[in-house]
Amino acid sequence: MNTEKIVKEARVIMIFCSIVGVLLLGAGIVFSILDVSFISNNGAIVGLSLIPLSVAFVYYLKLSRIKKSPQKMKNILISESDERLVALKNEADAKAFKIIQGTIFFTYMGYTLMVPGDVFESIGWWILMSLLLVSSISQSILTMKVMKNSSSED
Repeated sequence: MNTEKIVKEARVIMIFCSIVGVLLLGAGIVFSILDVSFISNNGAIVGLSLIPLSVAFVYYLKLSRIKKSPQKMKNILISESDERLVALKNEADAKAFKIIQGTIFFTYMGYTLMVPGDVFESIGWWILMSLLLVSSISQSILTMKVMKNSSSED
């Protein structure tokens, strides 16, 4: 079990999320004070900063628990580094991606059929179409990349 790798990865994620969160928080506060409006509500930027700050806090708690009691965290560390469990998590992620991709497709088609007049005027239609296109293309590209890597290893 390589705990150093897990701790280093957690530190990198924690630091990156902290930086992004502080930048978003600072930008939101500065934009509110100066009445600069790149978007209609600068409070949204401040609210958006809570996501990376929360992730950084969770990773901080994880690191502190690893340092305080490494034996209690052993099961969690094993579940994050065991190749079989990682493969199962990746399979679950792939199935979830397929479900979301199908949901986007059916929402896109339903919206197109229910409101055909808004098809080229609505931003929602273009967002759904873009998401569907990006998900389809990224899936193909990633599949080709994984196949290429697995054939080069053999």
